[in-house]
Amino acid sequence: MSETEKEIEPAGENDRIWDRIGHRLSQWKKTLLEKSRPHKTLHYWVKKTFEELLTIRVIRFIVGLVAFLVLFYAGIVYVLGYDPLMGTIFSGVAWLIPIFGYIPMPFEMPQGIAQGTSIGFFDIIQFLGQQGIFPYIAIGVLLIVPILVGRSFCGWICPFGFVQDLFALTPIRKRLPSKQWDTRLKSIKFVILFVILFLVAWLGIWTFLGIDEGFRGAVTLPFATAFWATINPASTFFVILPYLYLRGIVSPILTEWNPPFIAWGWPMYLRLGFLVVVLLLALFVTRPFCRWFCPTGAMMGLVSQFSFLTVSRSATDCLGPTCDSPRCKSACPVGIDVMAKPFGPIHDIECILCLDCVAKCGHDSVKVEYG
Repeated sequence: MSETEKEIEPAGENDRIWDRIGHRLSQWKKTLLEKSRPHKTLHYWVKKTFEELLTIRVIRFIVGLVAFLVLFYAGIVYVLGYDPLMGTIFSGVAWLIPIFGYIPMPFEMPQGIAQGTSIGFFDIIQFLGQQGIFPYIAIGVLLIVPILVGRSFCGWICPFGFVQDLFALTPIRKRLPSKQWDTRLKSIKFVILFVILFLVAWLGIWTFLGIDEGFRGAVTLPFATAFWATINPASTFFVILPYLYLRGIVSPILTEWNPPFIAWGWPMYLRLGFLVVVLLLALFVTRPFCRWFCPTGAMMGLVSQFSFLTVSRSATDCLGPTCDSPRCKSACPVGIDVMAKPFGPIHDIECILCLDCVAKCGHDSVKVEYG
């Protein structure tokens, strides 16, 4: 063997050693990247910035803001008796969007602005039911809308839901109640719903039979004419407070369907107190009114169990208990534990389809499905 061959052989052997080392390092790097979670990479933050922040959250905020401004302006039109922008009497939003004046809305919308714009289906059920009239259109809205799109109106358009979301933006740390207490408190809205429907049906039957005066005389006037509207915080926020401010008077309206001017009394203090409690709770708990007190959401939640539009958890993509970033669990504003739900479509009475859990999932395992 020549001297040249002896010098070349060790060099070739060294090359093979370094090749093996480089190959092994490449394999380790590949394995490390495969095992690392996406939220530890720059790709994750770029993706979430554009897909989460600039789509779901911002779009939902913009939609909620527009709905809030439109419906709040309609309340001002009702209070003033004319449209300050159009210069016409009672045109308001019902003139701009005619469907608002005829179709009951599938979310919490106070009674007091019926002449200016839309009204919630639950208030229509109360108003017509206590007169002995079956609310066909309102019942149709209750049955059709939640089946088609679930409670998405609650999460995206409800103006009082948007008010609660604004309070939730404060830097105050959210102090969620325990799961047991949260479950107990969520039953309050079903108690409210049962009591109101019972009273409405009772009064409706008595009205139909022409013997309702005894019942009306046994209760305070505001509660005998509008049960839920008398204490509804959404009604207080969108109707009573604008009325008091714009009219500059100290005599509030205690009922909106037949508004007598009554001096301040305990019903008004009850109304204002309930609103203050809900707004204070909204500083510490996300959507407290939707969670615990809203009978409209309770009705829609019962029907939304059969909704075509749902949030679904994928069995192939979801890591389950081994997930090191279960942010979908803490993202829900109404306290649904997404990780505790079975795989597949999530049919939960409380789900308002805000899609926060979809945006927060770092593994794309929580998705929106229709069908």
